[in-house]
Amino acid sequence: MNWIYRGRAHKFGDNVPLDDGFIPFRLAIGRVTDPDKLIPHLFEDVRPGFATRAKAGDVVVGGADFASGKPHAQGFIALQAMGIGVICQNMPYNSLRAGVSSGLAFMTGCDGVADMFDDGDEIQVDFATGRVQNLTSGKTRDYTPLDQSLRDIIATGGSKGLLRKWWAGQSAAQTVGEAR
Repeated sequence: MNWIYRGRAHKFGDNVPLDDGFIPFRLAIGRVTDPDKLIPHLFEDVRPGFATRAKAGDVVVGGADFASGKPHAQGFIALQAMGIGVICQNMPYNSLRAGVSSGLAFMTGCDGVADMFDDGDEIQVDFATGRVQNLTSGKTRDYTPLDQSLRDIIATGGSKGLLRKWWAGQSAAQTVGEAR
């Protein structure tokens, strides 16, 4: 997995909810998980046209209580599928779990990160080391990245990827046992 994202900063404020913030509630409650169906609706209630302007390598910059509300993963699924990362001041614990489960490159606990950027600034984030750079202004800060154990889950593709890896190991062990 490439842990370094370089693109444009998409700055959002505080208290952006998952439902009717990241993704319309109707898609979350409908349990839509197909990224192709989710992507066109990403942030449509708070930033219409986001999905057509954002590109792989871009990073969503959030403030406090980012990704609040019920931990519906649809917004994270869409962001991960687009190759967009997230950095924010903080997010609820259940949202953090949903982000890891979705395989999304993100960091939380980045105090003051929203103050580093204007919308559209060029950004580079190393999610493995925690280095955040505003390439437009030259500002750089180092934050604590997610724990290595969580990054390992993200690198395998989230919970589904981790399950596939485990199953492959089980199948290989069974094959070795049968060969004896």
